[in-house]
Amino acid sequence: MAAFATIGAPTFAQVPATNAPAGLVSSTVPLSAIDPARLAAARPVIDQVWPLGTYQRIMRATMDQVLNGTMSSMYGMKAADLVKGTDPKAAKEAGDRTLGEMMAQNDPAYQERMRRTMRVMTDEMTALMTRMEPGVRDALASAYARRFTADQLGELRRFFATPTGRAYAADSMTLMASPEMMAQMQQFAPQMMAAMPGIMAKVEAATKDLPPATRKSQSGK
Repeated sequence: MAAFATIGAPTFAQVPATNAPAGLVSSTVPLSAIDPARLAAARPVIDQVWPLGTYQRIMRATMDQVLNGTMSSMYGMKAADLVKGTDPKAAKEAGDRTLGEMMAQNDPAYQERMRRTMRVMTDEMTALMTRMEPGVRDALASAYARRFTADQLGELRRFFATPTGRAYAADSMTLMASPEMMAQMQQFAPQMMAAMPGIMAKVEAATKDLPPATRKSQSGK
């Protein structure tokens, strides 16, 4: 049963580590200085495509769809199919039961527990992302300034000032959370879980010639 304990745990997309402490984020190629004129031209564009509160809109839009779609699809999968390539014993124990049935056997309240867990995690991740959002906006402005010329940034800003441009800019970053995209992602989750045993088998084959990893004790010996 232990093999299935972590399968249903929710995962969250990582946010850019723009405010990470020094030493945690490294780059092999030093970045050149940004043209101040291009950076100044980029900031109004970012104000249009990534206004403050964008992270909150994305998280709120995806919460119910993740709970009602992706998680439900995963819990309906045959538990044995998820681990048969990595844990044959657990697969045999699972039989024809679904992941949801396996979870319910150990925790009859697992659906409500997961719903509340997801709600708390979403609220806390939203708060964290919101605190990081100013840094993300600064990073995006720098990225736009490196990628586009001042003239191109000016054209983007003028386009975003049109009715069509305003409509696009308002939702360009949240379209990935649209019902259509979320429905497609719901198909990805069970396929990924089904493919994971084969992927892990390939990882094992690719690393089988390496010496086994050793863990040092806390004393360093």
